Amino acid sequence: MLRQPAGRRLLSQYGYFLLLWFVIQVFINVPVQNLTHGWTQELIIDAVKTVIWLSVGLFMIWRTPADQLAVAHPYHLNLKFKPLYVTLAVIVLYMFTMALIQRHSISIVATFKPTMFLQDFLVVGITEETIFRGYLLNRLRKMLASEQNALILQAILFALIHLPRYLTTYPTPSFLTILGQLVTVALLGYLFGWLFLRSRSLWPSIIVHSVWDLLIVLLIG
Repeated sequence: MLRQPAGRRLLSQYGYFLLLWFVIQVFINVPVQNLTHGWTQELIIDAVKTVIWLSVGLFMIWRTPADQLAVAHPYHLNLKFKPLYVTLAVIVLYMFTMALIQRHSISIVATFKPTMFLQDFLVVGITEETIFRGYLLNRLRKMLASEQNALILQAILFALIHLPRYLTTYPTPSFLTILGQLVTVALLGYLFGWLFLRSRSLWPSIIVHSVWDLLIVLLIG
């Protein structure tokens, strides 16, 4: 199905967005990180991500006919979805366990800054879920007969969108470090996608995504 015009167009849209985000990372985010600090840095970077990701995601969802989406109303609130709470419990248990293994205590890491709460809890979840689950997976699931294929493909694409950040980090992480991060992000992308398709709502994946990112910087560092 992806060989048809609609499928090729969807993948092209992803490619253009990946290129756009790489350019923004190089020419906006990196200079901002080098020239500013604290809340000024955080507010600028978060504003850029919110404007770009959320506006693109919402526009693409809005302009797509409902019959081309697997979930016509992705922002429908569904907090009665029981797997959401099971997933949150597992994540909290996992983070506590990892903190005990790595640091021998469950406490806030010294590297945590209040500014991280804005990006890692309030911004990243809703912006990334809007584009990757609300639009991309929403379209892929309608195009592909197999739910598994749609979930796997969007998870891979979700991992690759993180490459601009990894490649513009100084010093650049090793190949194995980047590969490990990509695998982790892909697995998370699969989980977020599964939550979205099963609940037929973006909110479970937004909540889980936000909690995961916050606990990482809060407890693991």
